[in-house]
Amino acid sequence: MRQGEPGEGEGYSGRAGRRRFVVASVVSCVAIAVAVTHVLAPDLKIDNVTVALLVVAVVPWLRDLLNSIELPGGVRLEFKEAVERRIEAAERIADAALVGSGDDGPEADGGATALTDVRRLAAEYLEVRTSMFSGSARTQRMSGIFARLVRATQRLAAPDLDGWLTSPDGGLRLAAYARLYAVPDADALAALTDAVVKEPLAFGQYWGIHALDKVVDAVGVEDVPRGVVRRLEDCRPRGSDRVALLRRLIAKLHGLP
Repeated sequence: MRQGEPGEGEGYSGRAGRRRFVVASVVSCVAIAVAVTHVLAPDLKIDNVTVALLVVAVVPWLRDLLNSIELPGGVRLEFKEAVERRIEAAERIADAALVGSGDDGPEADGGATALTDVRRLAAEYLEVRTSMFSGSARTQRMSGIFARLVRATQRLAAPDLDGWLTSPDGGLRLAAYARLYAVPDADALAALTDAVVKEPLAFGQYWGIHALDKVVDAVGVEDVPRGVVRRLEDCRPRGSDRVALLRRLIAKLHGLP
């Protein structure tokens, strides 16, 4: 099983003990990797977008790990609530760093330059995905491309979201997820749901679920059609990170804490 790569895991057996072990191992490996990188390259600069992507990627694992901690005397529930508040705050900070302050508005040329950038980044994503071995290096490269897609798609006044979401081009689908992650559109709920459920690329499905969570907020949980909820309940992603994200979204749709 590949561990710690957002959107690239192969799944887990469902047993609580094994899941806790895997999650704890992933978090530990990430911490060790960061520490080793710092020692080997102390002058390496890490920008806010990279930090944001790391936070968003690690949050699903932390939820699974911390929700499994049990302490005597009823301390568990109080601890869980405090941790949930801290994680939600971290997610808001990560979103702000990744999406930006809104300065990347539509371009004066009608978005021609931005559209060229989007298509270039979409092609770069597919090239990286096919030319590199699966692992942290590839995921880091693809995460950087996603961050640039988030910024580039915000410069488009009216992107062809329907066309991108139904495209056989995985790079254009990722561009649609990036746009909807940054600028949630309630009208895209059905098309986005369909794309996420059918998405064959793990990295794309991971960010598609993130985008879907934001679109659900734009629609309003109480106004999400039952058919959308059923489709998500029937979805069976293999990666443990995507499973965690999807479970969290379904719990939100059912009004669960």
